[in-house]
Amino acid sequence: MPTPSLRNALLAALLIPAALAPAFVPAHAAKPSKSKAAKAAKAAAPKNTLKPEQVAELYARIALRQDAEAATQLNDYLKPLFPNGEKAVVLADQAAMDAQYDGFADAMLEDMPKVDKKKAKPAVAAAIKRVNLLASGAECRGVSNREYANEYVKNGRIAEVEMQCTVPVLGARLQEVLAGKGAPAKLKTKKLLEGVAEFDRALGQAGSRTIPAKLTLYASAKGQPWNTGGADDIVETVHNGMYGPAAAE
Repeated sequence: MPTPSLRNALLAALLIPAALAPAFVPAHAAKPSKSKAAKAAKAAAPKNTLKPEQVAELYARIALRQDAEAATQLNDYLKPLFPNGEKAVVLADQAAMDAQYDGFADAMLEDMPKVDKKKAKPAVAAAIKRVNLLASGAECRGVSNREYANEYVKNGRIAEVEMQCTVPVLGARLQEVLAGKGAPAKLKTKKLLEGVAEFDRALGQAGSRTIPAKLTLYASAKGQPWNTGGADDIVETVHNGMYGPAAAE
């Protein structure tokens, strides 16, 4: 299931502005255990060979499209931090995601008393889902990183990874298109469905552009695995970068 904080952030961002994505449970600046098992796992673990840019790319692939291959690679990489066999990354199942889309649709329809919710909700939820699927095709690559000491953790390190993401480009968010059909309090079902259909056509004509992104990673010491609990930032950056006037590249 998605983390409560991520789901709340996504719901707020959907309304102003939009931000949707498959959720996962990340390792949040994890610290190695002091147990004997942890020490043994650390001794047996392969040397940390991934650069911060590579780790950031894995997190982006997971956050945006629940990439199972990236999740496996990242979980293997982070094993030294989880000697008891826990997984650093747990992907959400499709049923959980569909429930999120329905919840977002309910939130958008709350202020539309004249709309037939039974007829409108499936169309709105499907449009939201399609936006998310479109965003999941974004490609993010690490460009550079700046590493420095973590003043709050003894021997800890921080790496700020600069990234570039190629994202689809849309002229307006769903709620903005619907606003063009009338005030929410007066909007009727027919007009709403016309707006959803208009938005759906725009999704099929999306161009693309490259935008900057950033992801902050943490390590308990030099040579230890990089991890983060803040990969949601990539989700918001991608979704926000999809909107606004811009020529397709």
